[in-house]
Amino acid sequence: MRRPLLALGVLCAALGLLATPAASAGTAPVAATPATPTVPAPSATVGVGGAIGEHHRMLGGADGFLGRPLTGEIRTPNGRGAYVVFEGGSVYWSPATGAQEVHGAIREHWGRLGWENGPLGFPTSIEYSTMRSGGAYSAFQGGSLHWSPATGAHLVKGAIRDAWGRSGWETGPLGFPTSDEYDVPGGKRSDFQHGHITWTPRAGAVVSAPSAVAGCTTRPVGTTPEHAVHCTLRAWVAGRPDLVRAHTGRAAASILLDPTLSRMRAGVVSAEGCAAAEPSEAAPLVATSIGVVCTVRLSHPVTAPAEEGGWLYLGMGRDTRGVHVENIVTGG
Repeated sequence: MRRPLLALGVLCAALGLLATPAASAGTAPVAATPATPTVPAPSATVGVGGAIGEHHRMLGGADGFLGRPLTGEIRTPNGRGAYVVFEGGSVYWSPATGAQEVHGAIREHWGRLGWENGPLGFPTSIEYSTMRSGGAYSAFQGGSLHWSPATGAHLVKGAIRDAWGRSGWETGPLGFPTSDEYDVPGGKRSDFQHGHITWTPRAGAVVSAPSAVAGCTTRPVGTTPEHAVHCTLRAWVAGRPDLVRAHTGRAAASILLDPTLSRMRAGVVSAEGCAAAEPSEAAPLVATSIGVVCTVRLSHPVTAPAEEGGWLYLGMGRDTRGVHVENIVTGG
């Protein structure tokens, strides 16, 4: 069943964590209708109520990126949910997922995969922006669709998606997906900008990618604070606790490898630089035996993942193997 749409393009509706599915509080959807051969003109008389209408209003209503409704509420062909087509996208609802918008290139690719009857099922999130390359993604019951200007939209799911996530998603060494999952002898495979992930029942998901920690496998005696921070972050994001410990002291390693902070690995945005330690309200006191503190910005604070602007303050030290990260203090 083809679902027409006037406006295309990726526009991220909101930033934050994935929305928690909620049950529909709206009226029962109308009976299923056949595909519309032409796109109806937007009409101010079309009313949208219930959970779909509430979601539309939350995203700005007629003045938001979805614009005005082109249809009333339509039951999905599988009878498990409902949707409304708007000028700039669609909002889908099911009892299991609540109401979620989907639009642009991600919506188009979802349609090619069979809409809610395909491998992805219903959307479970709105569209979010990525931290890299101006991309976007939407989560679905059976996986997620990831888009970037360079790669287009592609499906990632199952054990391959899990392995990609552990490697740092699009911010890791693999980059964005460049293919949907496809069959290979004995298993499945997905291609990425800088490698691929292959899954077989025997070996599980195996990542093939350039080393994310090249140049950081040892700590030279002449290491600078900047190089020590650079390698520490690369090892942390790559999930290499052995190399994290190689570039940090025991106290710093225990903080970085704590499960609570490890969840923020994909949130590393950049190392902001190193300077002489000057405690202030903005930069808390960090123990450093050589008087140097380096700062690292995260996409979300360690203490409040739903907000922006988190920081790590790294106190630097030196031992017989050179400069290393001695202590770490987190801040929002």
